[in-house]
Amino acid sequence: MGLNLSYNLSLTASVDQVRKIVLALRQIALDLSFAQVDEFVELQGEACYFDMNDREDPNIFLKLRGLKPTSIAMNGMSWKDSTYLIAFDTLPGQGCETAAFGLATHGEIQAVNDWMWTGFCKTQYASNPEYGGREHFIRCHLALIKMLDEAQKLGVHCEVDDEGNYWNTRDLFELTAALSSQNIFMATTIGAIKDAIDPSAIVQAPILDYPNFEHLEAEGNSDSTSPTKS
Repeated sequence: MGLNLSYNLSLTASVDQVRKIVLALRQIALDLSFAQVDEFVELQGEACYFDMNDREDPNIFLKLRGLKPTSIAMNGMSWKDSTYLIAFDTLPGQGCETAAFGLATHGEIQAVNDWMWTGFCKTQYASNPEYGGREHFIRCHLALIKMLDEAQKLGVHCEVDDEGNYWNTRDLFELTAALSSQNIFMATTIGAIKDAIDPSAIVQAPILDYPNFEHLEAEGNSDSTSPTKS
């Protein structure tokens, strides 16, 4: 749980064109001063195949995000491995999840192929006051938005699900309101879970690392017990 930014990228292009686009996006991430920008990875054929049991594979998460859903069955989703993948991983800032950018194709390599990518990043916990609070969160979230804006300028089609709704509105007030609501909700929820279980049990959640966790929890509990205005 937490405020996420999810994105699906797609493009019809040659391998050379895709390589140039991914390298351009990597340079943009460097220019935006992401906390970490990994080297770009280019894989072909069996080197692209995803093996969930190979935890030693340094590219396992890039391969995972390059998978293509093919069908939905009673026992879950079926996926197709990519046949060519060009991508890189990033860390927008402290408290965020990593955010991978790239493109993968899933058939025989032709002069041009259909490429796609599925990515996501939970940015909410960049708002931990120890990392810089709301301002740090805004910088991280907007840096990801900038990456997707630039991807569109490079010809990549982007479908974005922004739980802060900034992608659609470009409204900072709405983004920060969503952040505040999510922080209070998570603090209240995790606090209730802690109260309901064995006090000696260890509960792990990023919201517990906030120095103002108890204040957020109290604010949520206060809101839930306040009388409803008619």
